[in-house]
Amino acid sequence: ESGGMLIIDDGARRALAEQDRSLLPAGVREVRGEFSRGDVVEISEGTADRVAYGIANYGAADMRKIVGTRSDRIMTTLGHHFGDEAVHRNNMVVL
Repeated sequence: ESGGMLIIDDGARRALAEQDRSLLPAGVREVRGEFSRGDVVEISEGTADRVAYGIANYGAADMRKIVGTRSDRIMTTLGHHFGDEAVHRNNMVVL
């Protein structure tokens, strides 16, 4: 059981489930719980349906600041950059 959850929009769900893509901050609608960079988080559409699990590139506090943000705004918003993805495809299991 993961301590954190990322609630994603339908476009992000399709990108993960059908196109084998990474999860970008732009597709994240909400951050639930507390987690650190490198922790496993649950990825969900907010329903009971889990979409995936993955290793977060950003901790919960940072993730809340970049929810819905284009990846090219991460550095400007946070002052640091651990990659364009909230969760990289290589670090994710889609259910």
